[in-house]
Amino acid sequence: MNRLKTSALLTFVLLISGASFAQDTIVQATILDSAQIQADKLYNSGISFYQKKEYKSAIDEFSKSLELREDFEPAYFNRAVCKYENGDLSGAITDFDKAISLDEANPESWYLRGQAKYKSGDSQAATSDFDQATNLKPDHAQAYYYKGVIKFEAQDYPGAIDDFTKATNADKRHAYAYNDRGSAKRQLGDIDGAIIDYKKALMIDNNMAFTHNNLGSAQRKKGDLKNAIVSYSKAISLDSDYYIAYNNRGSAYFDAGDFDEAIDDFSKAIELKPDYAFAYNNRAGAKFKKEDYKGCIADCDKAIELDKNYAYAYQNRGSAKELMRDEAGACADWKKAVELGAEGAQSFVGICK
Repeated sequence: MNRLKTSALLTFVLLISGASFAQDTIVQATILDSAQIQADKLYNSGISFYQKKEYKSAIDEFSKSLELREDFEPAYFNRAVCKYENGDLSGAITDFDKAISLDEANPESWYLRGQAKYKSGDSQAATSDFDQATNLKPDHAQAYYYKGVIKFEAQDYPGAIDDFTKATNADKRHAYAYNDRGSAKRQLGDIDGAIIDYKKALMIDNNMAFTHNNLGSAQRKKGDLKNAIVSYSKAISLDSDYYIAYNNRGSAYFDAGDFDEAIDDFSKAIELKPDYAFAYNNRAGAKFKKEDYKGCIADCDKAIELDKNYAYAYQNRGSAKELMRDEAGACADWKKAVELGAEGAQSFVGICK
């Protein structure tokens, strides 16, 4: 949220008539003009504080300006922006309400109020504001983008793709919209379309680690493990703390049969995020492949400790216990995996007495 209205300080020259009957009016006008000049000075001081990211001081200046000019729409708008930046979402929404009441035709007020509502968790109200923003400004790329984000989160992937497409039509360099459209396509099984969109996003901004990670996952889905590993490695080079990319690269190494590299990556993911149950379960799988059944069981234990309903951790632990000749323990784990919905676990239960 970085849009700010600016105004130049106003200088008033009052031509005073010598007519005695107009004297009271002239004095009153001088007082009003002086108040307006002071309000503008305070307003511009608020802009200066905002530019230095001193949001509290900016809010104070805008508030003083509004004490002198109650209908000063730019001051409400910019105070709302500063409140948003300062984490006061409720206060921001209240100020955007006032700005909109004074100027209903400003699409930015609707869009930014929508952002505040979205961040507050009210996606329905946010969508309504984004709709109004695009009604007033049909090429408002950001408003379309956030409408797409909300639909994506609601698993309305076709609707999300439609809005992300409108965002990219309005702004051909909207890298986030290409990335998120790719992810929506991936959810619908259009892996080729996803790869095209991820690559478009990276042509605009090659430094987006999450897009390289997403591209890697799409490539892995197609069985292109070599390029998937390259993409995950690029994500990691851009963000050395990207534990998800380490986990995903580990999975690509696992699929390629390189279990040592897989274990190294899963271990790095765990180092970065000690409560990452997925990485523990994945490392357990790699240890199983290396016939380290005790290590596999230990990692499954940890995954289950972190997530009591982790069906595949129970299934994997059961398989390791079975090879350790703990048939009772194996069957108990497999039955638990079936109970939790693990696909394929039922076939293991079939060998239990």
